[in-house]
Amino acid sequence: MRTNRTRLTVVIPALVFLAACSDSATRIAAPSISPAMRAALSPSTGTPTGKTVVVFKDTSSIPLAGIALLNSLGGTVTARWDNVGVAWVKGLSASALTSLSANSLIAAVGNDRILNWLPGVFVRGAVQGDVTAVPQNNPANASYFKDGTQWNMKIIGADKAWAAGKQGLPSTRVAIVDTGIDYGHREIRTLVDLAASRSFANLIVGVADGVPEIDAPIEPQLPVDSPFMDNHFHGTHVASTVASNNISVASIAPDVTLIAVKVLSMTGSGSFESVASGIRYAADSANADIINMSLGAEVEPSEDGVPALLELMKRVIHEAEKQGTIVISAAGNSSLNLDVGTVVATPCEESTICVSATGPLLQQNFDQPATYTNYGITAIEVAAPGGNADPNDDSKYQTEDLIIGACSRRASDQTLVVCRTNTDGGVYFYAYAAGTSMATPHVVGEAAMIKSYYPTLSVTGIKNKILGTADDIGTKGRDVYSNYGRINVARALGLK
Repeated sequence: MRTNRTRLTVVIPALVFLAACSDSATRIAAPSISPAMRAALSPSTGTPTGKTVVVFKDTSSIPLAGIALLNSLGGTVTARWDNVGVAWVKGLSASALTSLSANSLIAAVGNDRILNWLPGVFVRGAVQGDVTAVPQNNPANASYFKDGTQWNMKIIGADKAWAAGKQGLPSTRVAIVDTGIDYGHREIRTLVDLAASRSFANLIVGVADGVPEIDAPIEPQLPVDSPFMDNHFHGTHVASTVASNNISVASIAPDVTLIAVKVLSMTGSGSFESVASGIRYAADSANADIINMSLGAEVEPSEDGVPALLELMKRVIHEAEKQGTIVISAAGNSSLNLDVGTVVATPCEESTICVSATGPLLQQNFDQPATYTNYGITAIEVAAPGGNADPNDDSKYQTEDLIIGACSRRASDQTLVVCRTNTDGGVYFYAYAAGTSMATPHVVGEAAMIKSYYPTLSVTGIKNKILGTADDIGTKGRDVYSNYGRINVARALGLK
């Protein structure tokens, strides 16, 4: 855990670059996003939700005197997370916050806010998968792996693990805490535990007097969809790197179980409460062994209320680890050195493992740091393939340098609308993407493989195996870009 750094801007967890394609199938219209909604998401400091997080000094309970104090100050407690000493409160005035901050029972208070946790996404369309392809028991037979598109799987030795018969076990449970999962996409179908999947996402539909109007029922977009359907694209892409049916894209641990924990809306927005709620649910009720957090924000603790939000994330993640769940997060894509300055990347820096990105440029040097990745030896544990590109110079990348994954059939971005055209059982689409968002599920897939074949390992044991078997890349020894190195799945499973 790192708490020694102290600004609220936003991480860019996924830069997306896609090759265009068209199809004649019937289109489902993508929803429009109002100017008011976009305006509410644009400030780097986010938009208030009207709720305050109150973090008590007691890290494992909420004292009765604390609840009485909140009531006396005019607050209404909307949720109590007693096991981490956190309460969510509505109706507290500025003077009430001042009083709480001075109280001996309170560690920190801060107003919650809605941020776009996936900003700066650059989209160029999607490619249609082979309509004749069928599910493969062997990921090495997936079409994009066989034709060399998925260079990422060979770099990390996933193919060697598959060759040894290692594909993970259904008893290993991976929660994708993100925009949801398109559980009907042919690459994902049958892999998601639908009964355990949930949505905690809210959607801003307007702003009145500076306060957002939040309407969760606006999602899902179609009546037949479950609330955890991915109406963005991001969560589905991430999930298919961890586990897939190996039709067009091979996945690292195809036989493990996925859980969709939706904390972000179709705009990529969410509150700290929604994100933290997803972590709590995944580790507790959903019984996840691993949590994938391909999302984040860059924050400055000198800003009013931010220390409380950081302490919230730290406590929730620590509690998940106590329950036996390893939390793996993206470092962010702002090219920041997290060793210096005042910025803290959350939840990266509170997580069990924080992941930076590597990738080739023009198919050269596959282990070089991605141009966009955040770095810093005090923040990053390991690196993994995230794809590489220069968003300001098209000549400095090609699609082959990126990571390909499933594209949700409900993708809301207008440039991904082709993903919304499908003939069930026939036409499905795949997106090329680059970002630490794409790097993170590689480490999650490795963790799922380790958990499958070393089931008695603790959170610390899994972490140590990931770090201890990584390939040393870049500067010899530990370095600011990859720290312990780039992951090696085969070595982590005892294979050469």
